[in-house]
Amino acid sequence: MCRVHRQYGSVAIPGRHIIVPFQALTPGPAEAAPGGDPPYRARVAALLRSPAAQAGGALLSVALIAALHAANDGLWFQGDSPRHAANGLFWWDFVRALPSDPVTYTVRYYARYPIISPATYPPLFYLIEGLVYSMTGASPFAAKALVLSFAAIAALYTTAWARRWIDPAAGWAGAILPCLPGMVLWSNTVMLNVPATALGLACLYHFRRWADRAAPGAPGSDLESSRPRAGIRGAAEKSRSDPGLAIGALSAALLTYYQSAAIVLVCAVWFVLLRGRSRVDAPLTYVAIALGLAFVPLALSLYFAPVQTIRHLPSPGALVRLGAWTYYWSVLPRVVGALALVLAAVSLVVLAAQPSWRTELMYLGSWIAVLLVGFSVIPAKDPRYVLLAAPAFVLLIATGAASILHRLPGVTPGWRAAMLAASLGAAFAVGWRVEIPRVSGLRDVAEFLWQNGRGDAVLYDGHYTGVFGFYVRALDPSFEQRVVSADKLIYQYGPTTSFRFIEQSRLTTMAEVLDAIRTRCGCRWVALEAGPDQERLAPQRLLRQTVGASGFALMRSFPLIAPDASRVDLYRVLDSVSPVSTVDLTFPSFSTRVYAGIAPITR
Repeated sequence: MCRVHRQYGSVAIPGRHIIVPFQALTPGPAEAAPGGDPPYRARVAALLRSPAAQAGGALLSVALIAALHAANDGLWFQGDSPRHAANGLFWWDFVRALPSDPVTYTVRYYARYPIISPATYPPLFYLIEGLVYSMTGASPFAAKALVLSFAAIAALYTTAWARRWIDPAAGWAGAILPCLPGMVLWSNTVMLNVPATALGLACLYHFRRWADRAAPGAPGSDLESSRPRAGIRGAAEKSRSDPGLAIGALSAALLTYYQSAAIVLVCAVWFVLLRGRSRVDAPLTYVAIALGLAFVPLALSLYFAPVQTIRHLPSPGALVRLGAWTYYWSVLPRVVGALALVLAAVSLVVLAAQPSWRTELMYLGSWIAVLLVGFSVIPAKDPRYVLLAAPAFVLLIATGAASILHRLPGVTPGWRAAMLAASLGAAFAVGWRVEIPRVSGLRDVAEFLWQNGRGDAVLYDGHYTGVFGFYVRALDPSFEQRVVSADKLIYQYGPTTSFRFIEQSRLTTMAEVLDAIRTRCGCRWVALEAGPDQERLAPQRLLRQTVGASGFALMRSFPLIAPDASRVDLYRVLDSVSPVSTVDLTFPSFSTRVYAGIAPITR
C-alpha cells in the first residue's frame, strides 16, 4: 500500500521514497468513467488548468466589477479620495517645474488649491497618476481606472500563487478576489489601499519564491519542484530575480502607502517559521539600502507633519483596551464577506487535520494573523487597512477546496467545472450586492465658476470641499482660479494630537465674517452646501447667517447626489472685494508651523 503526497508530487512506499512528476498522479482522459466522453473530459480538464483561461477570468472579474460602478467617479470618500486624485496633479506639476525651493512651491500651490496633501502620503502612486492625467486629461475616472489596474494585478498574483503552491486548477481563485466586498468597494474608489494590496501581494509572492528553495519533494518546496525541469541549478537560476522583485515590490509599496510596512512583519514571521527549510541569501546591505530609500518620504512626513505622526503612535492606554485587539477580527465580514469568512474557517479545520497541507496553512494563517494583530496596535482603525488579508482568505479557501478534491479522485472534470461555475457565480453575486456611495454634482459648480468667474476666488464651506477643489483645479490648467476653505478661514475643525475632532472658532460675529470675505480672502463667490449635517457647528451657522443678510446675491443652486448634502448654493458678493496677493497658512492637524505672506502660485 502506498501513500500519495498530492502537494509535493511524491509517492511513499515502505522502504522507498520516489519522486514522480505531478502529472503522473493526475488521471488522464483514458481513465474516464464508463460511458463518459474522454475527449470532452480532456478538454474540460485542460480548461480548468489553463493559465490563460484563469488569467482571463481574473481580468474579466475586475472588468465586470468596474462595469457595475462605471458611473461612480470614485471621489465619495471624504476627505481622502479627492486629495488622492488632486495629489497626482500636484506631483506632476512639481516634476515638470522642478522648483529650486520645493517647500515654497508646495505651500504656494496649496494657497491656490487647498485640497492637496503632499506630506501625508508617499508620492509613487501620484507620479503614476500624474502621468496618466498627462495622457488622458485630469479626470477622477482616470484615477479610478489606475486603481482598478492594481486590482487586476492583485487578481493575477492570486492566480499565480494558487497555481504554484496549491494546484494548477486552483488558479481560478484570482477571479474570486475582485468580488470580495472590500475589494469591490476600494477598487472603485480613488484610494491607496488597493495599490498597496497589489504591491504587497507581489512582495509576498516573490519573497516566498525566494525563500522556498529547498530540495524537491522536501517539506516547504512548491509544486513546481516536482515537475520536470532543467535540474536544481536551472531552478536556482530561474529564481535569482525573485530577491530583486521582492525588494522592489516592497519599496514600491512603502513609497505608495506607509501602512505597507506590515509586509515586513509578515516576511519576518515567515523567515522565522521556515528557518532551516529555506535559504534567503541576498546581501542584507542591498535590503537595507532599498528599505532606507523607501523610508525617505516617511522621514519627510515626520519632519513636516509631526502632529499627525503623534496621533498615529500607539499609546499604553489604547493598547490595554480589549476593543483595540478585537476590532479587526470583528470587521472581517466587511472586508472578505460573511460567506468567505465561513468557508475560510472550514478550510482552516480541514487543512489542520492534513499534515501534507500544514506548510500552506502556516503561510496563509500567519499572513492573516500578523496583519490583524499588527494593525491592532495602531490607534487609527478602519477595515480597509487590512485589505491585504483578502488574498490570503481567498487562497485559504482554495487550499481547503483543493485538499478535499484531492481526496475525491472520482470527481469528473465536468463536475469540477460545475462546482467552479457555482463558486464564481456565488462570488459575483456577493460582489453585486456591494453598494458604493456616490457624490455627484460638484463638477457643475466648478464649471459654472470657470465660465462666469474666471480669475476669481471662491469661499467654500461643506463636507465635500475636496471634491469641489479637485474639479476647480482640473478645469484650471492656467492657475487662474483660487479656492478658500471656510474651515481654514473662519474656523478649524479636525484632529490634532489625537483622533478626537476639535472645533476652534476664529471669527465670532457677522461683521468679522463679512470683513474676512471681502478683505482677508478676497473672495467674490461663496459656495455653501445645504443639508442636515452642514450647520452642526456654530461657525457654519454664523457664515450662513452672514451670507443670508444683505450684500450677497444667490446666483444659482446646484443639486447634489451625496449622502450628507442636497445642494450647493452659490452666492456672489455684491459690494467691492479687495484683491489679495498673499495669504497666511496654518495646518493644525499636521504641524504647528505657520507660513505667513504666501503668494498663490501662478503660471
